[in-house]
Amino acid sequence: MPTYILHPETRKLVLKSEYYAQQDDPAAPSVMTLREPFVSPVDGSYIDDFGKLRQHNKKHGVTDRRDYGEEYFAKKRDDLENRRQNLDKTSKNERIEALKHALDRARR
Repeated sequence: MPTYILHPETRKLVLKSEYYAQQDDPAAPSVMTLREPFVSPVDGSYIDDFGKLRQHNKKHGVTDRRDYGEEYFAKKRDDLENRRQNLDKTSKNERIEALKHALDRARR
């Protein structure tokens, strides 16, 4: 037996399946699942849902790539490129410390 819904704008009865098929963001809860279950590289446990993933990450103090936005990875790529070209202050300080350490060893 078909089920109908009163359309809020047209005020006409519409088949329930047709009404929700037209909705971009239905006002109903949804269940998210992992695309592919996997074996954890940290402890070898089998993870097949987000609850297990969340518990695993909390237990081992790790995080998932999905926890970070694209801006984070863009900044990390820029930082890596700067380090490769020795443009950042950290690289300069690391080179200075390496030279000091080499000089100290040579003096002994």
